[in-house]
Amino acid sequence: MSRLESKKHSPAHVFAQFSSLRENEGGNGANNGCKHEGSPGNRREIQITESGEVSLPPDMARVSIVCTNAKESVEEVKTSVNRRVDYVLQTLKSYHIKEYKMHKSLEKVEKLYRLEVEVVVDFGDFSKCEQVCNILVEKLDDTVKVSSPELYHSPGRLDSQRRQACVCAVRNARNKALEVVQMFNQSLGPPLFIREEQFDEFVGSTNTESVHGERTPEEQMTFQQRVTLTTVTVNVKIFIVFEIREKAKTRKRK
Repeated sequence: MSRLESKKHSPAHVFAQFSSLRENEGGNGANNGCKHEGSPGNRREIQITESGEVSLPPDMARVSIVCTNAKESVEEVKTSVNRRVDYVLQTLKSYHIKEYKMHKSLEKVEKLYRLEVEVVVDFGDFSKCEQVCNILVEKLDDTVKVSSPELYHSPGRLDSQRRQACVCAVRNARNKALEVVQMFNQSLGPPLFIREEQFDEFVGSTNTESVHGERTPEEQMTFQQRVTLTTVTVNVKIFIVFEIREKAKTRKRK
């Protein structure tokens, strides 16, 4: 995912109308331009622009483990590479990892047979991912290469996050509208109109940059910096109109 620049958002805007437009006809025109789609013009309402933001760090890590060697005969190279692959698979089994993908490639380079076996593993547990990678690097020789974890989001999580950001914006708008109308001893009615004004989505953070403003090379990043780099933030701004109702007066019992 490419990194996008985040956009600054303006503060929340509130417009409240406690008298109908008909009552204000012939006035100073202060309400001009405050109508919205479907507004009947005789309803007391409060208009609010508010935003909601949700950040989602990656929840999956993909690691590629490549075992390579070259020998004069096919049997020799298979024996050498398969011995290392067996150790990799046994390590995965000891950590209760049953799902992985394996790719094999055999080619002849001059008089040698070169065999490459790649084992691709997806981890849902970052701690387990680090432990497995550390063991393989420690126990195996240079013929085995363990890649840095590629962090990503599991399918469906980003779509859920985008919906959560919109719901968060609506919730923030309702809470703000409720506080305003309660100040005037009014009651907040149902929403009359909702429109999404703006949608922003960006990846990463400026924390991955050095003090000189240069981005830290990925191979030099810590694991937490990699998490920050692939964290997705969604910001949604909405415009919403609520009806304003008078509070029902309670009669005192004699």
